[in-house]
Amino acid sequence: MVNIPLNHSQRVLLPNFNQFGDNEIDLSTLVLSIFGSMMPGTIIFILGFYCLLHAWLNGFAEVLRFGDRMFYQDWWNSTSFSMYYRKWNVVVHDWLYTYIYKDLYENVFCGNRVAATSAVFVISAIFHEIVLIFAFRFFYPVLFILFAGTGTFLMALGQRYPKAFGNILMWLSLFIGNGINFSLYTMESYARRNCQYEDTTWNFFVPISWSCNGVKLNPNWSIQNPFA
Repeated sequence: MVNIPLNHSQRVLLPNFNQFGDNEIDLSTLVLSIFGSMMPGTIIFILGFYCLLHAWLNGFAEVLRFGDRMFYQDWWNSTSFSMYYRKWNVVVHDWLYTYIYKDLYENVFCGNRVAATSAVFVISAIFHEIVLIFAFRFFYPVLFILFAGTGTFLMALGQRYPKAFGNILMWLSLFIGNGINFSLYTMESYARRNCQYEDTTWNFFVPISWSCNGVKLNPNWSIQNPFA
């Protein structure tokens, strides 16, 4: 199972970005690369869910004889983002609700559900970003912006559309979000490999991909159908 995401990375993600930093790319190439990263990114996302929330947690529960095995619910059938966030990771959701949300709702924001929910999203996004900082060894808050910003906005929409459309919107957002995440983080990683820069605190927090042979904004750019 580990070979599947590695194979996707070598065949799809790396060829699109391994020259980033050495050669300047135009905006059309960036857009095509993001679209090309959506499918492998989502496959890795689903495999990560299966390995962590299903296999790993159930394995430890079996060893420790832990009776409650509801680590997730049918998030793939979610018709709104509020439902998705409740079902995606039940363990973390229950912990955040019990120890963070309830205290913020009752003691800090005095019954303001929107403010308490937004604060929980920001706190969760910060901890997700800290994990990525230790993993990648650089700060690039793409996931934080998508998680705390776009995720909060989409959840605030609520159930204002048919259920079938809500499920399609949820999956479409996951595809696009995974494509953006994998593309931008891969670009930044290769920019730091291929470009020379000083190892300073400023460069740790400021993306190198923005300044070192980055994306060329051509006003006459166009996207051609790769299947034509």
